[in-house]
Amino acid sequence: MNAFSADPGSAAAARTPEDVFRELDRVALRTEAHARHRARVRVTEARRLPAAPVRCAGSGPLRRAGTADRGTPEVAVLPGPPSWLPAVLGVLRGSAAVLSPQYAADGTARDFLVVGANHLELSGVERDPRDLLGRPLSQTRPGIRASGMYDVYRAALEGRGPASADDLDYVDLVGGGLQRGRLRGTVVLLPDESLLLTNWEPVGDARLSHRIQERSRLGWAEWDLVSGRMRWSHGLRRLLGLPTEPGAAAAPEHGLDGEARSVTSVDDVTAELLALRRKIVPEDVPAFAADMSALLRGGEVVDREVTLRVAGQERRIRWIGHAEPEGAGVPDSLLFTARNITGQEELLSRALTETERLRREAAVDRRVSETFRRALTPPLGVLTAPWLSVGAVYVPSDSGVGGDWYKCRELPDGQVLLAVGDASGHGVDAASRAMQQRSALAGLAYTDHDAAELITALGEVVYHSGLDTTATCVVGHLHPEERVLRWASAGHPTPVLVRDGVPRLLAAEHGLMLGVTAHAAYPLTTTLLRSGDLLLCYTDGVIERRGLDLDEGVAALMAAARQCVERFSSAQEAVSSAQEAVDCLAATLLGREAEDDATILALCVR
Repeated sequence: MNAFSADPGSAAAARTPEDVFRELDRVALRTEAHARHRARVRVTEARRLPAAPVRCAGSGPLRRAGTADRGTPEVAVLPGPPSWLPAVLGVLRGSAAVLSPQYAADGTARDFLVVGANHLELSGVERDPRDLLGRPLSQTRPGIRASGMYDVYRAALEGRGPASADDLDYVDLVGGGLQRGRLRGTVVLLPDESLLLTNWEPVGDARLSHRIQERSRLGWAEWDLVSGRMRWSHGLRRLLGLPTEPGAAAAPEHGLDGEARSVTSVDDVTAELLALRRKIVPEDVPAFAADMSALLRGGEVVDREVTLRVAGQERRIRWIGHAEPEGAGVPDSLLFTARNITGQEELLSRALTETERLRREAAVDRRVSETFRRALTPPLGVLTAPWLSVGAVYVPSDSGVGGDWYKCRELPDGQVLLAVGDASGHGVDAASRAMQQRSALAGLAYTDHDAAELITALGEVVYHSGLDTTATCVVGHLHPEERVLRWASAGHPTPVLVRDGVPRLLAAEHGLMLGVTAHAAYPLTTTLLRSGDLLLCYTDGVIERRGLDLDEGVAALMAAARQCVERFSSAQEAVSSAQEAVDCLAATLLGREAEDDATILALCVR
């Protein structure tokens, strides 16, 4: 019997919430111990790699910045480098150092000697920079080799110019303790001195602005099981009713947008998780503890709902948890996203609630795939405008469900939101990412942003998911009174407009795929619709075929669209609904199964 079983008839369900959380704490402690042991082994193995013999660049008194009576200097530099280097090291944010390459007999850089450094470790904690001077990195910081930083250093040497990395996972063993940080940085070659100037800063875990988080009621966090620290977004703190400022022991970080983010220490994590668990209503405690225990054991993505009591009121939260690395058994970190679905958004969660009930009962992957498919392609409702209809069809691939999703919803102001997306990959993993993206758009849709701004915000969610994946989508708002569609595309196939029986691709400028960069702008395209028009939005599974290039696939789609419209005309009928059109297209192009999962969303103007 699972110690965290949520079955009301089980012995575990009769325990108090305190008993349940005590057991969960034991699981968390075991997982953290395993994660730290694995990190130590990884760093120790890197320490055993051979390093070229190095010779100290010189001896003598250190050149220090700051007052003479300061115990630990902020900057330390060996004699010999240019006199301006201490000033540069003193103003750089993050961890900065000056390195002298040490070459092997074959001329390749095998190690790097520290000739200058500031007072910050790569993990963000403070150090005495004098401890590093005149020593090779292979001895003092073996994790730099294991993390891949050496490759960046060599790239700067070989390219004779700057080299950079945007998201590097650094783990090291320093003074017997483990340090970890997710870093971005730049390495610059100083050619006259044959030295490297390095500068590394923590990667931002949350770059969506406070305004987007608050209006969309979104937030996210990372629990680093190696270091024991927790990174919270500002929006998640507000969502969970936690203080928006970190505790006294917390170290502030700054994102690209200049907003402070909180990185809580081990003690703060314990205190804040204790405060959070006290907010969970007692009836939801067993299920929440079971989900957390599964994640701590390296389980699959968890997508659940939980009720919190915040400021005297109940708040329904939908949260997604993910263990990294995938399939490792013992994770290094847990990633979380959460959305407030209380009130108006409660209606949006009903279909997903049914999906969750089915997923819990599923015993095989095929059943899980079917459950995901139902959540991603729900039935479409009837629109208020009598002259307008929408229809959709989804055809799974021969391997099951994939990353396709669509959404059509009439918003409170009368506009109609239309969206079709495709998360990269196949199977349950792709479907879980597609569900995350569709859910995020559901929340963002109730802001006052246009389609281009919605895609920008959705792209930031995908980029910061930590899953190293991409996605495409097309999103638009139809203004029924004006019969105008304003839409934008993120690397998605171009919509097809059938007018007077003739199909054509809409002319538009496309933007980058989601997840490629943290923040991208997208052009907004305006399309005026008129009576008799049929608009088709679709995924790449509709036009991609083995042995055919994309142009041939698009030509086949337009030929099928023309054929379906002519079929109704020959019967002296008009296409009376968008559903008739997509059913005809699916039968003509796809059959019962496609090579890749395929989706068509159609809009018919009568």
